[in-house]
Order: sequence, then structure tokens, then C-alpha cells
Amino acid sequence: MKRLFLAATAICASLFALPAFGQSAPIVDIMEQSVRTSPAYLAADADLGRAAAAADRIAAGPYEFEVNASGGQRKIDNPLASDESYTEWSAGVARTVRLPKKREADYGLARIENELARASLDQVLQAERRHFAMLWSAWRQAELMQETSSVQADEARRIAELEQVAVDKGAQRQIRADQLAAEAGLLFLQAEQDRNAAEAARAALVARYPDTPFPERAFALDWSDENLQQVLAAPLDQTPAYRKSRLEAEQAQLRARRTRMDALPDPTLGLDFGNEFGGSETSLMARITIPIGGSARRAYSREMSANATVAELNRVGVERETYQAVEAARVSLRASLSMYETALATAAASEKYLGTMRKGYELSEITITEFLNSRRSTIAAERAVAEQRAKVESDLLTLMVMTGSLAETDG
Repeated sequence: MKRLFLAATAICASLFALPAFGQSAPIVDIMEQSVRTSPAYLAADADLGRAAAAADRIAAGPYEFEVNASGGQRKIDNPLASDESYTEWSAGVARTVRLPKKREADYGLARIENELARASLDQVLQAERRHFAMLWSAWRQAELMQETSSVQADEARRIAELEQVAVDKGAQRQIRADQLAAEAGLLFLQAEQDRNAAEAARAALVARYPDTPFPERAFALDWSDENLQQVLAAPLDQTPAYRKSRLEAEQAQLRARRTRMDALPDPTLGLDFGNEFGGSETSLMARITIPIGGSARRAYSREMSANATVAELNRVGVERETYQAVEAARVSLRASLSMYETALATAAASEKYLGTMRKGYELSEITITEFLNSRRSTIAAERAVAEQRAKVESDLLTLMVMTGSLAETDG
């Protein structure tokens, strides 16, 4: 019986030992494979083509060449001469010329259009990764609880069987074997419930990402202490929400600046050709047209300036919200690590106490009720270890996604 107890203790210790976080890449690989099959990602990826076309349009400017042509018959009614008629025609080409400063602003807006589409895609990816992390963490926690309860149920069954053997040999009372068998039955019921929970959690993940071949078991999220500190200290200026809000503010400022420059309208340059009196007179004329700005342009300029102010305030708000969310995730991870260490220490103390109680029980110095109570405390401590281990992995994976630290796990 003592050997069985030591074997179970070793199994639990190997199950709950915190690894060095060196096997995180498989989780990242399957996460990236999964999120890139989601409809939200595919729509955002398709939007990159729209953004590229919009950028080309903005860079090309709002103006195109204009060609005009006209023709007709001129008839001269002169009583002193015979009627005369002439074929006449005219043609011209014109194009509004974008002023250099406005052209520079157009190129800046075209660049931002592409960068905004990429930032939006990254934001969609981050949101989908967070959803994946939530579902994966639920599956991982359910599996850890299942592993714990299965080990506990197997150990309880073996203890009950050995007790029954002792009863059959006349060395123990039947009531003790019955109590141990009942306890084992409850633990097997718990193990079955945990198994069902793990299957349901995996089914939820598969339903969300039906095109991804998921493993039968959830990978453990392993990490080194050095990389763990890197994730905790990761900068926020490269997070998708931060980048997108900054680009939107820059875009609004460029639009406002370009609108202010539109107070000076772009000139239109033209070249006209004419043929009159059947070719007796020809003309070649150059022209320039400059529209006169009015109240509509001034009002639009004020509107764009107000939009730029709103976008800048939104940028500040998004940065604060991002900082608050990441700081909360960091605090949660640190707390989870601390609670995990506490749970491990509690489980070790409970196992030591259970070993003492087991010796007393084998020597008939304590009652079976006292032994079962101490064993229940150990079981509760082991389940707390599994729960806290799952919390550490969940908080770590969430923080990796929020800070964009996933790339550090590749390779």
C-alpha cells in the first residue's frame, strides 16, 4: 500500500511540475493555423486588396485629362456675294494640376491607407487569437482536472482493492473496505465529469475552427523564465489597437492639412486648337483656369480639423485602454504564478501529512474517517494545483496575444 501511495505521489508531482516553457511553439503554430481559417480574418485579408486599390487612387490624384472637340458648318449670308459656307472645328485638351504640397499629402494618405488595412488585419487576428486562447485554455484546464481526478480515482480504487483483500483474509473489517470503495466511487464519478468537461471544451474549439486538425490532447504552454520576463515587459506601441489608433490620427491630420491647402484651388491648364473658315484661319491657344474658393471650402476645412482633433483624442483613449488592459493581464499573470507556487507548497504539505496519517491508519492508530478526511484535503490541494497551473497557462497565453509576443515563440 505504501508503494502505491508513493507511486501516486510521483505521478502527481510530474503532472504539476512547472516546466521551463520550452514547448510553446506547437500552441502558436496551431493557433495561427486556426485563426487564419476564420471568416473574420479572411474578410480582413481580402480588404487588403481594396486598400491597395484605394491607395493607388489617392496617389494618382482626383484629376484626369479632359478632351473636348466640336465641329460645324458656318454659313455667311452676304447679299453682295454668293452664299458661302465653311466647315469649322475646334479641339482642346486640359488637365487640372495638383499642387506639389497637396501631392505630398496625397502620397502620405495613400501610404496610411495600406498601413491601416494591415493594422485592421492585425487587430482582427489579435481578437481571433484571444478567442482561440480562451477556448484552448478552457480545454487545457479541463484536461488538467481530468488528469488529476483520474490519478486520484485510480489510486483510490487500488487502495480499496487492497483493503478488500485484507478483509477477505480476515485481517480487516468489511466496513472499512466498504468506506474506501464508496470513496473510490465518488472519485471515479468526479473523473467522469472532468472527462466529459474536457470533451465538451475540445468540441467547442473544433466547432469554432472546423478546418483545423486538432490533437487529441491539449499541449502544455512551456516557457523559460527569461522569455516569461520578456512577455511581462513587452512594449505596447506595436499592439494592433495602438498602431491603428495612431494611424487613424495621422490620417485625420493629413486630411485636415490637405483640406486647408485646398483653400488655394488647383489650376487647370489647357491647350485649344481651332480651324475656322474652312482652314483660312487656324488658332492655337493655351489657357489656365483657377477656381475661386468660397464658404464651402472653408467649412469643409473646419470639419476636417475637428475630425483630426477627435481622432487624436480617440488615439489617447485607445492607448490608455490598451495600457490598462495589458497591465491588468500582467497583474493577473503575476498573481497566478504566486498562487501556483502556493498551491504546490500546500499540496506538498498535504501529501506529507497524508503519509503520516496513512502510517497511523495502517497501524490502526487513527480511524478510517480521519484517514479519509486527510486524503480529501490532499485531493483538494492537488485539484487546486491543477486549477492554478491552468490559470498560469491561460494568463500567459492571453498576455502573449495582447502584447504581440507570439513571434518570440517561433522556432
